[in-house]
Amino acid sequence: MYGVDLAWEVGASQKSCGEAARNFRYDLYKTFVEEFINEESVWTRPKKVIDNYPNIEEEDWMKFVQYRMSSQFQQLSDRGSEIRTNNEYSSRGGRDGYRKLDQEMFKKTAKWEKRDGLLLEQQIGLDGELKNPACKKASELIVEYNTQESQGTFESVGINDVLSQALSRPEHKGRVRGQSKFVKPSQYFNLSRSSKKDNEVQSMRREIEELKALVRGLCANRDVEPSVDPKNVPTVDQHNSFKASCSAQEKQDGVAEPPSMPVNSQECKLYIFDEVQGGQLLVAFGRVWLESLPTDTVHGIPLGEGNVRVSINVPKLKKSPLPIPTYDATTVEDVVNGFVAWPKILVELDMSMKRRVEGLVTFPTQQQATKNVKKRAMRPLAYYAHSSMRQGNQIEVPIPYTIMGFDMPVFLSFEDIYEFINLQEISANCILVYMRYLEELCRINGQAEKFVFVSPSLISPVRTDTEDAGRRERADNLLSFLRDAPKERLYRVPHNRGRHWVLGVIDPWEDLVLYFDPLREKKRDDFTELMNMALTDWKITTGEGIRRRRDCKTKISNRPCPLQEGSVECGYFILGFMRDIVLNGIDALESKQFYTSEDLDLIKREWSGHVMEFINYDV
Repeated sequence: MYGVDLAWEVGASQKSCGEAARNFRYDLYKTFVEEFINEESVWTRPKKVIDNYPNIEEEDWMKFVQYRMSSQFQQLSDRGSEIRTNNEYSSRGGRDGYRKLDQEMFKKTAKWEKRDGLLLEQQIGLDGELKNPACKKASELIVEYNTQESQGTFESVGINDVLSQALSRPEHKGRVRGQSKFVKPSQYFNLSRSSKKDNEVQSMRREIEELKALVRGLCANRDVEPSVDPKNVPTVDQHNSFKASCSAQEKQDGVAEPPSMPVNSQECKLYIFDEVQGGQLLVAFGRVWLESLPTDTVHGIPLGEGNVRVSINVPKLKKSPLPIPTYDATTVEDVVNGFVAWPKILVELDMSMKRRVEGLVTFPTQQQATKNVKKRAMRPLAYYAHSSMRQGNQIEVPIPYTIMGFDMPVFLSFEDIYEFINLQEISANCILVYMRYLEELCRINGQAEKFVFVSPSLISPVRTDTEDAGRRERADNLLSFLRDAPKERLYRVPHNRGRHWVLGVIDPWEDLVLYFDPLREKKRDDFTELMNMALTDWKITTGEGIRRRRDCKTKISNRPCPLQEGSVECGYFILGFMRDIVLNGIDALESKQFYTSEDLDLIKREWSGHVMEFINYDV
């Protein structure tokens, strides 16, 4: 059972099983053996072991205790303790790891801690102090670097962040310090596929600059000229310009130099689209690289079609958002004297040079410009989420009483935005935001009295003592909306029946509920009972029960609708159903057989644009 050496390569799943087995044996030892090590009863299986783990035989238990008390195990334990003692940054958080620590700190502070804070928290001893000198020094540097970063005098980019520079150690290629073992560098730092090559190029560039400085120093000491001018030595960028990052060369102190002006660059004006007043808004003056290719990179990210590389020299509106933000820059003032990608349709060249460069940069028509901007409509929100929301910041969207029954804000997290943009399972908060958008659309079109949206949270299952009591509470919530319903008003009620969204459209005066299920299943769970309970109460309170039989059940009709082919698109389909009913009516919705990817992209663009209205850039 013990002391068996594995002679084959262990897979990832087998490693997890082995770790679980080690933890299990550790818990057994701590609970049932360690305290009774000098007693005879330790050799007999405890009653809890017999009750909870009947598969452990008496013979196996004796072998387990014998091995734990042997000198061989004690030597292994002492060796592990010695290794742990000599570890410069030894974790003191126990076996729960960073994941549980992160959750505990979030409960205390209501915000997600950065990984440098989590790492230091794991080093704190029982007395609440950092005893290791290396940890104390790293803690001081982290505080200093965070202060400099907030003041804009410290650059923290990708894997070369505050923690890596404070520890003076490069990040491990397969894991992330201060995070759980399941977090990969590509996920945490949002590294592109070419980031590894870019990092290698940056490292080689620094080595070349150091060699140049060394050659100059040797020549200066010996009063001789170098046989090869270091300035003419080709850099890594000249050999690999199609892969290298276009960020400026670094000084010895780590601060980026202003970019040099190549021959194929030209002074320009930089604009953004003004969605409030319409047209274009001048935000900065700079230079444009005329021979920019879609494969060229800015900060490790390809430019893409329709974009050019620019540098901002003089900002005009410092707080204006960038049309293509980066992970660490969202406004114009963030990239002064630095590179950034910019849509070529928003770049105006010096008129005296326009004819000479006409063959290098083409200016699309206004129709083409609008089309290109629509394709990139979700990009600003995605970059804002990556740059400003990954540490726990949220976007507050007020939901009016007409949807919730009372005024209440919802808070969109980074996960909400990431999942919505990437066509994954979406939360009720995402649906509420789009319902708010559709309600404004109804108000503009004069349909506010005809269509009413009901929050899905009002009829979601609640935890009560009995199932009937929970359904009673949900029916009362729905009744509060239906109580003063005028004739011909329709109530749209999204409902989640267990990781699947459906839509109910209620016409109380016709005692009718239209049921739209993108999977076209007949199963309704408790939706039928909920509707019957709410509408029966409505008939009683409005007097409709006198005209009709009170025990007459509400008619719930399964209606044809676009069919969902995937497994996670149901939330988007429900948003599409509500949108089609507002714009084209129920008959137009029932005539559709499916939604195309363009239909779903339209919903995502409208949702993203509506969310962008509530971003506070001053926070």
